[in-house]
Amino acid sequence: MAETAAARGWSGLWLRLAFAAGLAGIMALLDRIPLGEGRFEPALLSANYGFLLLEAYLLGEVFARLRLPRISGYIVAGVVSGPHVLGLIDSSWAHRMKAIDDLALTFIALTAGGELRLSTLRARFRGIAGIAAGMMLLVVPGLAGLTFLARPWLPFQLDLAGPGIWVVGALIGVVGIARSPTSAIAIIRDCRAAGPFTDTVFGVTVLMDSLVILLFALVASVGGSVLTGAGMDAAFLAAVAGQLVASVAVGFILGGALALYIRRLRGYLPVVLMMTGLLVSEFSRWLAQWFEAEYGTAVHLEPLLIATAAGFTVQNFTREGEALAEGLRAVALPIFIVFFSTAGVHLNLPVLGSVWHLALVFVAARMALLMVAGWIGSSMAGQGRALRRYSGMAFFTQAGVSLGLASELARRFPGWGPGVAVFLVACITLNELVGPIGFKAALDRAGESGKGS
Repeated sequence: MAETAAARGWSGLWLRLAFAAGLAGIMALLDRIPLGEGRFEPALLSANYGFLLLEAYLLGEVFARLRLPRISGYIVAGVVSGPHVLGLIDSSWAHRMKAIDDLALTFIALTAGGELRLSTLRARFRGIAGIAAGMMLLVVPGLAGLTFLARPWLPFQLDLAGPGIWVVGALIGVVGIARSPTSAIAIIRDCRAAGPFTDTVFGVTVLMDSLVILLFALVASVGGSVLTGAGMDAAFLAAVAGQLVASVAVGFILGGALALYIRRLRGYLPVVLMMTGLLVSEFSRWLAQWFEAEYGTAVHLEPLLIATAAGFTVQNFTREGEALAEGLRAVALPIFIVFFSTAGVHLNLPVLGSVWHLALVFVAARMALLMVAGWIGSSMAGQGRALRRYSGMAFFTQAGVSLGLASELARRFPGWGPGVAVFLVACITLNELVGPIGFKAALDRAGESGKGS
């Protein structure tokens, strides 16, 4: 019987691979049909989305049968279908998919907030605080020191003397502790994980998502004053803190509105939640453009923080938390597939190929530092064996926040920032590919996979 089940498993795997190859072949043929004046762009965009959705789903199932995270399959589907491998989805189509990508990101942030429970955070506070402190006190200085040691081989020009290289290293270190809440919630859902280990690492992930933005603003401000000899830009720090507080406040208001809708109406809730994700991302973009046009100043509300705060509000301060969770679960699978497959499409493989040797060194060093930080932080907080041994593996993945910080670095330091940003993108690409496997392995070894709903 065991042999028969194994044979069926392998036959199912090959069948899914065959379907995936067949879909890719059909898409390749469609690309070669001359449409001329009959070309209808919205229909072609829908065809690209449909192909990517099916292709990613099939490869996700293949990865699951190989006991790997489904989201790794979704990312690989995007990479293989994207402009740098098979070219079934070229750069122009990849750019047009960005709007749905933003919707998916805010929707997943809403899901992350809905998973946070105050009772769990209070119970796991010592572990969360200990691991977060270990990451900030060990990983950031460690990557800064590696930057100093590796300066003769860095793939960007740095005409920085004295403390300048340490400024660059500190910024690289801060980006190095940025985590991906999106990937965390997807892997936890995929593994159906639950327990103290899962609660603690998820709490650290969400906490660091906010702290790393403030820390980056602080290091960038101090670093700018060191390099230019000017005073520290206290106004910039205050503006960043104010925008984060405003984002949380808007999220609380939105959460109250969602709870009221669920209590009074509830109909079409999954559709309403998807529209909420779209409205949050578009409102944040519109507000930034309006302030820039009217007052010549930059005011950027953080859509991920707004959505997370909204989900957190409904879950912890209203009675509609379970209804929200059910609505989110109803549409979670296609949202996850769309987000991670388009993330794979956007991965910059040429950049990775040009600097992969040194990027691999930094990625390996970051992983080692995270493992040590997890051990020390958990030990100091008096946590159990699973957190001490495996918590560092849960933080390998990077994605949107890290890429956003790399872009901000390039904008704030136009002289050397773009070169550093290109290198960081290469490192983030590697972390995005291998990180989900490390997180799933950590959940499996902690014995919490399959214990959730």
